[in-house]
Amino acid sequence: MMIMKRTATHIKVAWGLFLLLLGYILLISVPSPFLDHTLGIASKEVEDEDAPIDTTKIRQYCRDKLGVTYNYTRDSQTNDVDDHYYAKLRYIANHLYINDEYKFIYLAIPKVACSNWKRILLRLNNVTDEGKLSWPHNFADFRRLADLPRSEWRRVLQDYGYYKFAFVRNPWTRLISAYVDRFTRHDKWWYGYIQKTEGRRMIQNYRPGASEIEVTAATDVRFSEFVQDILAHQKKAPNGLVATNLNEHWNAQFYIAGLCHPWIQYDFIGRYEELDIASLSIFRHVGLPSNLDSFPRPDRDSSTVRRAAIEYALLDSTLLRNLTLQLAPDAHMLGYKPPGALAHILPTP
Repeated sequence: MMIMKRTATHIKVAWGLFLLLLGYILLISVPSPFLDHTLGIASKEVEDEDAPIDTTKIRQYCRDKLGVTYNYTRDSQTNDVDDHYYAKLRYIANHLYINDEYKFIYLAIPKVACSNWKRILLRLNNVTDEGKLSWPHNFADFRRLADLPRSEWRRVLQDYGYYKFAFVRNPWTRLISAYVDRFTRHDKWWYGYIQKTEGRRMIQNYRPGASEIEVTAATDVRFSEFVQDILAHQKKAPNGLVATNLNEHWNAQFYIAGLCHPWIQYDFIGRYEELDIASLSIFRHVGLPSNLDSFPRPDRDSSTVRRAAIEYALLDSTLLRNLTLQLAPDAHMLGYKPPGALAHILPTP
């Protein structure tokens, strides 16, 4: 029995090494194509990641590609129109964190340094409990837009005395970061929950011939299964572009941030890739104590980027193309292209 267990372990290790080697071979052998021109995100059209995010360009994309209209005015609205905008805002309101002392509203997007910023919010509220600071995601410790009466939402969002800011990330690396964090980190407390709620469904639906043991254990969700599940949810979305029932860790950033919502206009949208510099700018603008600033500069050639190159290389061309289309709104609105060597494995239009 012991020999059989060891043999099984050796087979798993060997298979993992084989996949890594295969990913590397694919990565260096596939020519570099452009992204899909029909959605306006060809490599040559994507702006410099170091450049400020153009909110005018975002609104234009919302109009042209998503059919959003901006004929809203404060003084000429019916209750029906207000109800429509409130309904669109419910999901976003859960991610908008308010600080009245320094008069700012922070939009928290999972996998974009939101834990760091939530710790800062806690410290501003004089929270010293190490348990809360180590896991700063208890809604009861914050004041969010969703915690206010619905009748206050529009007034707060349109209060020009509050500085509204958000951070975004390259959608390709953010997706890999979410997969690694939620499906491979067996040491994290949330792994068991994700395993039961998300992992089992993914293996059962997208792994042909999966055994009952594999489905029940759900300890080895593959990236391809993760991607298939995301795309299946996308197909169920009313507009085909975003599914509101996707897990927030891999839902579209433009949707979480409400970038197309007529009532939301951010004063600043920073990049995760420039987190240290952008955060310092916000600190100075709203007057936050400098001793709270503890953002290291993200490594653009991080293990996440390297893992991304391998995982994306292992996807078949159909999955890769459909995923590229799914990430297109974030990529175009936020001005991102695939990082580094990842551009070599994207599908030819």
